[in-house]
Amino acid sequence: MVKLSCDNYGFDCKFKVNGSNSDVIKEYQKHSIDEHGIEYSIEVLTKFLLRMKN
Repeated sequence: MVKLSCDNYGFDCKFKVNGSNSDVIKEYQKHSIDEHGIEYSIEVLTKFLLRMKN
């Protein structure tokens, strides 16, 4: 299980999501597009999650 939140990316936003890698990435992508107008690729978010684990 992984966790990701907008404040990880420097946003002043309380959005948080946790679950499997693919679920977290999909939910975070949807939130970032809908709320912040920013589209992050799957590759970028995967790399970010991998860095957070180390």
